[in-house]
This record gives sequence, C-alpha cells and structure tokens, in this order.
Amino acid sequence: MHTRTVKPFVYKIMIYPIKSLPPVEVSSVEVNAGGALLYDRMYAIVDSKGRFVNGKRERKIHLIRARYDIKGRDRLVVYVSACCSEEKVFELDDERESMEKWLSELLGYSVTLVKNVDEGYPDDTRYNGPTVISTATLEEIASWYPGWDISQARLRFRANIEIGGVKPFWEDNLYAGPGKAVEFRIGDVILEGRNISKRCVVPSRDPYTGSHTPLFQKIFVERRPRLKVLEKDHNYRLAVNTIIKPGQQGKKINIYDEVEILGVTSNQ
Repeated sequence: MHTRTVKPFVYKIMIYPIKSLPPVEVSSVEVNAGGALLYDRMYAIVDSKGRFVNGKRERKIHLIRARYDIKGRDRLVVYVSACCSEEKVFELDDERESMEKWLSELLGYSVTLVKNVDEGYPDDTRYNGPTVISTATLEEIASWYPGWDISQARLRFRANIEIGGVKPFWEDNLYAGPGKAVEFRIGDVILEGRNISKRCVVPSRDPYTGSHTPLFQKIFVERRPRLKVLEKDHNYRLAVNTIIKPGQQGKKINIYDEVEILGVTSNQ
C-alpha cells in the first residue's frame, strides 16, 4: 500500500483592505509595486495626530463588522456595521469622507482614512511581505482555549497566507534566526522568511467584542513549542514575517499553489 505524500500548499489567503478591520478571503492575490500583497492594508484609520487607530489602542475597533467588494485594481466598496446597527455602504474613492464621519461618530473622536495602493500600511514596515502561518497551527491553538474554533484563532492572529498539508508550527521552518533568511517559493513568487512576529495585546481579545481572554498569554507561552533560534527572547511569537524578493510585481499567489523551501542565506 502506497501512502501519498502531500506537499505544503496554500490553503487560504486573507486580505485586510482596511488596516485593523475584518478581512476578506480571496482565491488569488497580486504582488503590488511595493513588494506586498495588493489591497492588503491599502487603507488605514488615523487620528488627528496621524497615529494609527487599531485594536491595540482602541477596543471599539473590535465592534466593527466589514465586508468588501473590490472594484478594479484599487477601488474598494466597503459594507460596515457596528453594535447591531444598520449596515452602511461606502465606495471609498467617492465617499471616503462619509465613512470617516461614520467612524468618527462610532469612536467618539475625529479620524480619517489614508490610502496607499503601492505599499499599503503593513504591520511590519521592515518585512512588509505577507505573514504566513499553517492551518494546523491555528487549529492547535484553538484547542487550548475553551469555546474557540479555528475562526477565532484566525481572526485574532490575522495572518495573510495559511499553509495546508503540514503539521502545527511548520511555519517556524521559514525562520532560521537573526541575520539569516529562509528563501521559499509559493507558486511563482519567491519570498524570504525574516522573523517570527512578536504578538501584542490584540490576540488576547475576542475579535467580535474586544473582551479579554483570561490567562491568554500564559497559556500560549507555556504550550507553544519553544523557538530554539530565539532562546534569549520571549516565546510570545507567532506567524512568519516575510519579504517578497524584488522584481516580482504583478505575479500572483493562488489557492493550492505549492510551497517549497529553497534554502537559507545571510541577510546581513
């Protein structure tokens, strides 16, 4: 009897058109001019001092529900609601001010929406490629907390690309330690794993209500396999930060693309 070997593959692609708001699942995504994923964090909410308004600073962000209709290369229609309110529809190129007013009323202070098509507003500006995690990792973490399912883990950790066909924490293989880069390929796109993301307070909060999960970080650190390449650092890390190698604008990452590790290089 022959056992079929399943190679790592792209299981899900999640894009966050407005930084800190809910995602949209897509079957294919293009590399933009800045070396990130087109539409991902294309808009961001900022306050009067130009600071990002995100889940770390503002709990009310968790109350916002959003879905999207992407029009062409950079036009976005967003359907939003909050606290069981009526859903509002905004075509952001023409109705950005109207959505800013809606957000400001919800949050209780003035905010604006900024836009960057070519680079977006990534959480990690140094390693601005897609964040990568395995589906098995999210399933494993969901099993640690009562009442969770994988959708809870997915919305809390907000990665872009999920890898199927692998064991939990397989994505740790995409990071080789400080000063090194793991080169890997997703379909036709070449990336480098450069870091494992330090997590903030956001994953400890319910993505729908903002309420805190008791002992969240303690449980996570105790059960997450120790990162040998970061022995002197804390273990509150998850998902690999990447860069997309230069010169790949217009290439696409697709569902079911195979994932292959190519080797380790120095990034000094």
